Amino acid sequence: MPAAGSIRARARVFALALAAGSMALGVALVADDASGQKAAPAAKPKPKGAPDAGDRYDPDNITAISQFMETVGKGNEKYNAKDYPGAIDVFKKAIQLNPRQPLGPYLLGEAYLATANLGEAEAAFKNAEELNDPKQPLVRSHVLFALADCYEREQKWEPARTAWQAYNEHAAKLGPDGGAHPQSGAARIKAIDDMLKQDKAYEIVRQRIAAERADSGAPDAGKPGAPGAPGAPPKK
Repeated sequence: MPAAGSIRARARVFALALAAGSMALGVALVADDASGQKAAPAAKPKPKGAPDAGDRYDPDNITAISQFMETVGKGNEKYNAKDYPGAIDVFKKAIQLNPRQPLGPYLLGEAYLATANLGEAEAAFKNAEELNDPKQPLVRSHVLFALADCYEREQKWEPARTAWQAYNEHAAKLGPDGGAHPQSGAARIKAIDDMLKQDKAYEIVRQRIAAERADSGAPDAGKPGAPGAPGAPPKK
């Protein structure tokens, strides 16, 4: 009972846009400074002994793209080309560059999900969830959505319900313009509740049928050696 694929697609588009837009963020800040509305934060001095990379990278994504975001962009290129093993390798390198950034393990989980490796995808999404950055609420909304969806794909219904509830609570904090979709989380919770209720009803029926068979005088039905059971002697 996987969640709607359209929102999953939006999650990937978000990641791609975030990677592509990192340089635009720096340009926008500089433009604000030129208009007298907002000054761009001063670039941090390079630590002594750090390798000289010129002006190519800026860890803060202000005056230039960070090496982390550049690597994420390369991973997205491989993902779009359906080179999922290649994307996994690149996203792992991105995580090494910035192990505290939740975007890295989130994208790694998406790549694992594309290879149907649900176990590794879940581990990556859980890692991204633990790396919650209050400054990146939109990233967290995608992380929570992905984790809940992954639990559903694994048919882990109770963890999935809990994860969807966490997604809903986060979406409520973001507000109507926050980019999350609380209505989707609510729909998934209802679907899970309906499925669990139905399964519970079926279990009651199964128990009643088993009890009726026992009361019919055939308590050994289905056991080896019983009439009609595998390994039973042929009827004469």
